[in-house]
Amino acid sequence: MAKDGKHVIHAGGIFANPQLHREGATAADTKPGTVGFFNAGIFTASVDGKEPDILYVANYDYLRCKTVDDVIKADDWLVAFHPTSGVFLNIPAVAGTYKKGQAVAVVNGQIKLAVTTGETPDAIFAYVEEDKALTAVAGDLVRVVFK
Repeated sequence: MAKDGKHVIHAGGIFANPQLHREGATAADTKPGTVGFFNAGIFTASVDGKEPDILYVANYDYLRCKTVDDVIKADDWLVAFHPTSGVFLNIPAVAGTYKKGQAVAVVNGQIKLAVTTGETPDAIFAYVEEDKALTAVAGDLVRVVFK
């Protein structure tokens, strides 16, 4: 069971029917919720969200009765969501406190609070959509929405 009580990556919202997906092999062991991109059909975790490719979010492997806690092994098949406006997803986060409405960016396939000022601001990926402030341990799932 997920230690934070979350059992899905796709958490709802307004979405195209059917939801946009992409499939391919994984470059390395990948946790569900990892943010990454496909290059030549291979899913790789995003380093900073600034890659020139479309970013996707890895789903858990429901086809083989896996959960959000099970790692998708390197070279195994992965199905990923294409985030669209109005969709809510649970994504692994770096340790920290997350509050509704805060902008998040990508770092090594996870989310972190976005730095939006200075010479090198982060690329905003989504916004926190938790009901109350959440203090996450590294890897905990945090609910976000795409605008």
